[in-house]
Amino acid sequence: METKGWKSFWTALWVSLLVLLPLVAGTAVLAQRQAAGRVRASESQSGVPVQLPRAENHLTLLACVAGEDPAFVLLYLNADQNCIHLLGVPGQLAVPFSDGEASLADCYAAAGPARCLQGLGAVVDLPEDARYLAATPETLAGLCDAYGSLRVGFSGVLSPEERTRFDQTGVRDWDGASAHAFLQELADSLAPDTAAAARAAVWDAFFRQNLEALPAALPDSLREASGSLLTDLTAADLLTLEDTLELLANNGAVVESSVLPGRTDRRSGLYVLGEEAGPAVQAFFNVADSAPASGTQSASSSAPYPSTSVPGGQPAGPSM
Repeated sequence: METKGWKSFWTALWVSLLVLLPLVAGTAVLAQRQAAGRVRASESQSGVPVQLPRAENHLTLLACVAGEDPAFVLLYLNADQNCIHLLGVPGQLAVPFSDGEASLADCYAAAGPARCLQGLGAVVDLPEDARYLAATPETLAGLCDAYGSLRVGFSGVLSPEERTRFDQTGVRDWDGASAHAFLQELADSLAPDTAAAARAAVWDAFFRQNLEALPAALPDSLREASGSLLTDLTAADLLTLEDTLELLANNGAVVESSVLPGRTDRRSGLYVLGEEAGPAVQAFFNVADSAPASGTQSASSSAPYPSTSVPGGQPAGPSM
């Protein structure tokens, strides 16, 4: 009886193993296949950007340098187009003011940067969501000096004679204060469009040389300096700016600068726009399938811009 009992036990055990072993093997194979699938999925996603440009990843900003002779640069950042464009705007630009017209600089002195943005929008096409930011030279120098000196050459905007006259035959290092002083010297000595092009070249160098550092630092710097700024940038705008700069830095954005083309009216002393201004502004916003129109001065090499549309407007919110 005892022998038969052991035989029954071993028979039952082997039968159980014959049933369980295929199930265990099948489970192991399935687990291996699932693990391999996860590895392939991870590998297939490794080349996909974590963050893609959204419709709001763009900014048009009129930057105003405050002072007795205010200066202006129009900025256009667009992550979808992967570009940072800077347009030097002469302070002598004629804009509608009161019942007549005045220079953009006089408009700033009388009514501030918001009125300047409105006046500029009356003579060139600007996006409805364009913003303004005004700061003193000291505030701007403090923001810029945190990134170190700038290496700037003016061969693209000054003639050989002008470079010799101002001792700018090569590339030099500048801090914020010295760059402002030199640009002010140019503004007092040269034609408005030349001085504005030189200013755009300095801003071009700032973005080009510091692009990788800007996403993490520039929006925070603007928040910290908010008490010294006049701006309609909102807290949401600064968050969008941070995302936009990160996208632009990750994708090696194209940085280009030019000047708003026009001429100085001898009688009024104001800077007036001609027919070439319209195409130049369209090129600035990448809405014309052409390079900047003749009459523009570019601080960097330019190529034909792709055809696209000016971004739509966003309602303005409370100031930062």
